[in-house]
Amino acid sequence: MKQTTHLAGGFDVKKYLVWMAMAVLLAGLAAPLGCSKDTVPSPGSTMTEQEKARLEAERERRLREQRLKEAQLKEEQARTAEAQLKEVFVNTDVHFDYDRYDLSPEAKQVLNEKAAYLQQHPSVQVIVEGHCDERGSNAYNMALGEKRAKAAEAYLVAMGISPKRMETVSYGEERPLVMGQTEEAYAANRRGHFVIKD
Repeated sequence: MKQTTHLAGGFDVKKYLVWMAMAVLLAGLAAPLGCSKDTVPSPGSTMTEQEKARLEAERERRLREQRLKEAQLKEEQARTAEAQLKEVFVNTDVHFDYDRYDLSPEAKQVLNEKAAYLQQHPSVQVIVEGHCDERGSNAYNMALGEKRAKAAEAYLVAMGISPKRMETVSYGEERPLVMGQTEEAYAANRRGHFVIKD
């Protein structure tokens, strides 16, 4: 006679035991997975590191650009300042009294500034021009212009500027700065003018 596995009410014991065994087996397999400590990094965390690296690179790039701009600005400011110094040197004349070639206190102050410029620019060489107003003969004014140029040169030599860096020339009354026969025009034309040699 065949042994039955059914209980009262149609309950199948074998099927029940099989299902219970499968449930225990699956629970045993799932448990180690839940306790695993080796986690795979999520795509989100990797992107965060990449983003940090990108932002750092961008920050460094901007910093380099800022430093470059600052260096360019300083260089431009230095060039502008240098051009202004040169302009002042060339356009500030030494003035003389009528029929005189000795240096006034004002003339010496101008020459002090020129000496400072020449000391700061040791490669610069200059021509010192002597000029006169139109009064007096041409020959007399040529000689007076030469004395004026030489007086300015001698003062600069006394200030430590090498005479090898300077040469003198007289134009007498031939190159007036201001045309006219007024005291203002005469005073402007009695001068020592400096030209920087190329």
